[in-house]
Amino acid sequence: MPALPRSTRESLGIALDHDSPLPDQIVTGIRDLVARGELRPGEPVPASRKLAGHLGVSRGTVETAYAQLAVEGYLLTRERSATIVDPDLPAALLRRAQAPAPPTVPRRPPRRLIDLRPGHGGDDPLRDPAFRRAWRDALDVDPGTTDPLGQPGARWAIADHLRLLRGMSVDPHDLIVTSGSRDGLRLLFASGLTGPIGVENPGFPGLRLAMSDRELIPFDVSTGLDIGRLSDLEGRAAAIVVTPNHQFPHGTTMPVSTRIALLTWAAEAGIVVIEDDYDSEARFQRTAVPTLFDLAGSMELDVDLVHIGTFSTLLTTAVSTGYVVARGGRFGTAMAEVRSSWGPAIAPVLQSAVAGYLESGGLRRRIARGRRRLRAAEAVVAEVGTLPGLVHEGRTLVIETSAREARRLQSELLERGIRVASLADGWSGDSAVRHGIVLAHSNVEASVLRRVLGEIRELGDGGA
Repeated sequence: MPALPRSTRESLGIALDHDSPLPDQIVTGIRDLVARGELRPGEPVPASRKLAGHLGVSRGTVETAYAQLAVEGYLLTRERSATIVDPDLPAALLRRAQAPAPPTVPRRPPRRLIDLRPGHGGDDPLRDPAFRRAWRDALDVDPGTTDPLGQPGARWAIADHLRLLRGMSVDPHDLIVTSGSRDGLRLLFASGLTGPIGVENPGFPGLRLAMSDRELIPFDVSTGLDIGRLSDLEGRAAAIVVTPNHQFPHGTTMPVSTRIALLTWAAEAGIVVIEDDYDSEARFQRTAVPTLFDLAGSMELDVDLVHIGTFSTLLTTAVSTGYVVARGGRFGTAMAEVRSSWGPAIAPVLQSAVAGYLESGGLRRRIARGRRRLRAAEAVVAEVGTLPGLVHEGRTLVIETSAREARRLQSELLERGIRVASLADGWSGDSAVRHGIVLAHSNVEASVLRRVLGEIRELGDGGA
């Protein structure tokens, strides 16, 4: 087959925002252009480098979108030729508009914000040379037959990562690749887990959003988990969700004695434990507290436990990849059957890239950089000294204020290009809500954090 002509087109009429994963927005935009007839079968799309420059994103972001569209059958790639809209695209996808849309001026990418919300921010992994190399290597290798539970190489690499970083013993065959923690929860709920769910109060707002269609029963962890209070859940909750390695809002870690007591109680009460291993890598110490998953195995407890993890905190939501593994016979097989019927959570080529990044040690080096950033951030906090309302008990900073002052601080910081989280968002039910702002202070370098804390002090003085 003769080589297809290179695309001379540099841009597409796609406008991006930063409220959802950028590759997903590019995928949706190109689908819409095809449906409206602005991109026709056989027509080349812009080269990834040119489109990335036009949209103000990394080349890897565009390549991720193109790979997804190729998997979906919208695009066709040929070696040393332009990527084109598939000439054999089904007619049902070519729903042309009545008239061509008028040309639009692409929206200018927004100013880059300093994002200090937990689970956001940090340095961009798509600019990490090790990740970019892993992505290029993945594009050059046939990923093989698609496995809906996850490509074998990806499952092995994740299991080895858990062994090295978390001290977990996980059989790769028992691990299912997901697109993140929320996907893991949805998979579990679709696999036969019914009934109300106990949730930490306060807890991460994103987790509750993923369970918005379920009845949630908050249990108090504002001063740490009191096992005695969990008796209120017996006979009411089918499961509880806990984040033992980063409890909202302070980022404190659940002591091993409490973990053992929690597992013993759950086994006796017949309640499923869902362990969200969020942010487990962000710690000073090299030795990690054992996961509930491993403790349950070493204690030989008859308890159903589902361990959910994600790389979104480390690699941002632009690389939405996670995993889930079950202990106990109730959900492992059921989740595998549901995932097999749904199909793979993420494209095999992305799984290959993540696997290559893990195997090369790139993620471990990234974690090491994050730990150094956390140590430097702690030094800056000590240097700055006290701030009105500051509570510093773990891996995040909490500044408690009135409700009105919290709203003012969030608004005025955003005007200065600084995004922080709301303390009140962590509370649910009829509990006594506390107000203020939450900062993941290791998201940025020490010099940036020093400036941010100075601006918070200035705004606090201005609102006094």
